[in-house]
Amino acid sequence: MATLQRIRNAGPIIVIVIGLALVAFLLGDVNKLFSRSEKDVAEINGTPVTIQEYQARYKNYEESMKTLTGKSSLDEQNQKFVKKQVWDKIVKKYALSSVYDNLGLGVSDLELAKIVSGENIQTGLDPLTRQIFTDPNTRQFNAKAAVNFFSNANQSEESLQVAKFLENEMRDNREYTKYTSLILKGLNITDFEAKKLYKDRVNIVDFDYTTKKYSSIPDSTISVSEAELQTYYDNHNNDFEQKKSRDIEYVTLNVIPSADDYKTAKKDIEYYIQEFGEISVDTSINEIIDYVNANSEVPFSDAHLTLAELGDTALFYASPDSVFGPVLENGSYVLKRVFDRVNIPDTVGARHILIKVDGQGIKDMARAEEIADSLKVLIKNGADFAQLAKDNSADQGSAQKGGDLGKFTEGRMVRAFSDACFKGKTGDLLIVKTQYGVHLIEITYQSSPKKEKVRLAEIVNKVRPGNNTISEYYAKATALSANSGNNIEKFDQLIEKDHLTKKIATEITPETEIIAGIDNPEPIIRWIFKDETGKGSVSEPFQDGDVFIVVAVTEVRKDGIAPLEQVKDFVTAKVIKQKKGKILAEEMQDVTTFDKTAENISFSSSRLNNDGIEYAVIATATQLEKDKISKPIIGENGVYVLKVTSKTSAGKVEDKDAVNDKRNAERRLYFTVSRKIFDALKDAADVKDDRSKFF
Repeated sequence: MATLQRIRNAGPIIVIVIGLALVAFLLGDVNKLFSRSEKDVAEINGTPVTIQEYQARYKNYEESMKTLTGKSSLDEQNQKFVKKQVWDKIVKKYALSSVYDNLGLGVSDLELAKIVSGENIQTGLDPLTRQIFTDPNTRQFNAKAAVNFFSNANQSEESLQVAKFLENEMRDNREYTKYTSLILKGLNITDFEAKKLYKDRVNIVDFDYTTKKYSSIPDSTISVSEAELQTYYDNHNNDFEQKKSRDIEYVTLNVIPSADDYKTAKKDIEYYIQEFGEISVDTSINEIIDYVNANSEVPFSDAHLTLAELGDTALFYASPDSVFGPVLENGSYVLKRVFDRVNIPDTVGARHILIKVDGQGIKDMARAEEIADSLKVLIKNGADFAQLAKDNSADQGSAQKGGDLGKFTEGRMVRAFSDACFKGKTGDLLIVKTQYGVHLIEITYQSSPKKEKVRLAEIVNKVRPGNNTISEYYAKATALSANSGNNIEKFDQLIEKDHLTKKIATEITPETEIIAGIDNPEPIIRWIFKDETGKGSVSEPFQDGDVFIVVAVTEVRKDGIAPLEQVKDFVTAKVIKQKKGKILAEEMQDVTTFDKTAENISFSSSRLNNDGIEYAVIATATQLEKDKISKPIIGENGVYVLKVTSKTSAGKVEDKDAVNDKRNAERRLYFTVSRKIFDALKDAADVKDDRSKFF
């Protein structure tokens, strides 16, 4: 159970590492449990993926994540994470299962045991195993702890579930690693290629050149025919391959509280004034803290404040039963009350011994207090605090330092621990109970001088739109939607007429997670990818918290080659550029004088001084004979003519000269390919993703 708690404490780190693995356990043949459904969320390698299968896999993964983290539910961010991971794993399963079979790839029980035990450390530990079972003090993989956990996992149902999950994570991660390793091992840079890379880097030229920029000819002077556009489009067809996406225009109507809403919020908080002021703080501050946390929208802050930090003289010196307010601050009405006036330092230092209830040797807090009392007596009689901390403290991080926590300010520790350190005095030995156990604390340092400070209790009631206000804004959003009539021009006219701000989002895909100004874009994304939603469609209002959103679809792109009409502006610009290039090249046929110079240019260079990226010009210069004038070169930003004035060659290149070039090129190749393997798998598997219609 201790290992389970440690796994949970790792929190977000574990979630990220799990994302690197492929979970066959969770992605078993769930589809065999269901008959073919008419509603499929995807098709991969010709095999339909039903909505039931997807939901079952999602549920399995979600439940395992809850067990690992010890949480009853996942927050929105983790839900999105699980959604992505489940989809990726479904794709990999259908794309790779037959590939694994054909290659004979698998992971034996013996190999899995070696992963758990760390015997295969020379080939790289499984990342999830390494993360969970790395000793936080030594930063080394603790094979003994890993083996012990898996060997004893059957002692509880929860441990067994986690062990099974982790074992299959490791198994499938290893299987995928083998597959990618086979691909990467087949990649290499030959000695010939390495030598060429070396020459491309060290062979340099200097040259003089002149240029005429495309911008010197106005676009309006160039005429382009439909036939020319079609010819360019046909000759560059592959340049227009695209993925399914949408462009939208949208309006966000932020619901702003009315004057009546402010009156209501003020009246609501006035209800607390008398009760808030009657709470006694003479015996304990816990009652007022609990009251604040129960009734305020902002949790109680433990920190003590100086007069300068509080910024209100009357409030700072008020009696502890005085209630100030309600005052309006940052869209909220606030009641304020100061209490717990003390003279304390800004910074303290302390060391501690934590006695933690473990349900075995230390069964309850009473027993933990007895142990702390005994240790306190030993220290007072001359025992070494540091050694006792090393031998007895459950806080292993500080125990190795003799219990030393260093210096800290308020807010770094839990309130009871912090109050003991700040309100006590240097040298005090104190016993304090917190949610972590019983602490034996020695105050080792307090800054001086001490300062007069108070705690501030605040009841905060945010002013929110009432039902009438929300209804008014909903009516505005509905009118905008209805009056647009699925007409983009009408939609734009209404926006302008009502002085609204139009926002634009382009190239939205089913995987898009963020749309500016919208907290939860998922319902909008589902709508824009519905079969019945086309170019020009205007939505009914979406509600996103205190915001109403009306969306119009301005462009629809399907998987495949974009039609000419969709890319016409881009093609037109390219054809105009081509025609300008021909005109300028003709004008520069007889150039013999030059006004610019480029030095130390190699084939691997990309930029040409301030003229930008010009690969064609650079390539021509490196191949041109010295003192020879080039023909006009049609480049990216203009047309160029150049004359090489100097060439420096590496001469004969030996294998040893190109060792670094070979190594660096292989690293770049491995990195690029490893990042694109999954995308290549999806392309090869002909994935048809229709999840956006359902989720």
